[in-house]
Amino acid sequence: MSFLSRGDIKKRVDEEQQLFSSGFEQKYLQQASYDLRLGQEVYIVGHRAPERLTNSNPYISILPGQFGILTTFEDIKMPDDLLGMIAVRTRFKLQGLVNISGFHVDPSFEGKLIFAVQNVGPSDIRLKYGEPTFSIFFATLTNSDIGDERKTQNVEFKRLTGIRLQDVQLLGGSSLTLGKLQKDLDRLRTIVLIYGPFAIAATIALVVALFKLWKG
Repeated sequence: MSFLSRGDIKKRVDEEQQLFSSGFEQKYLQQASYDLRLGQEVYIVGHRAPERLTNSNPYISILPGQFGILTTFEDIKMPDDLLGMIAVRTRFKLQGLVNISGFHVDPSFEGKLIFAVQNVGPSDIRLKYGEPTFSIFFATLTNSDIGDERKTQNVEFKRLTGIRLQDVQLLGGSSLTLGKLQKDLDRLRTIVLIYGPFAIAATIALVVALFKLWKG
């Protein structure tokens, strides 16, 4: 397996209209990869529904322990002879953002990429719409008859345009984050500190009363 270089990627895009159907910008090309930007549609577990980021409202936060679904700004257009390898950019990995979904893009795939992620770090992770968040590498295949094989097997293959209901359902429900757990513990500690002495005093009074009844 070999990977496309910067020049190979640019040639595929410019001359063969492959790899990207929209959103490609040369400034995000690296030596042997391309930096994918955060797309408009995102879903954070615990929220009621997916939301759309805009230039005027570009930020999202993923709390410690929280799950989310992110999309790419770019639309991918994979040829039959290439496999895409995807990863979270290092700066976000170091903060604790991990990709818990697939790590490759199939040959012939078209559309936006969807990432299921989790914040396993100790602090909130903030992401911005249109900023480089993921990386994709393009690997060549020794056999490029993927398209024919898919037709033979009659596999349904649709262009992916955004977050689907099934994606939300897989991660749906309320999210128990470390921050929320800490708040619950703080609330419980406060209750104990306030009402604990009264409970102890009442218990002692009850024990004394029972002892007097027993003695009498």
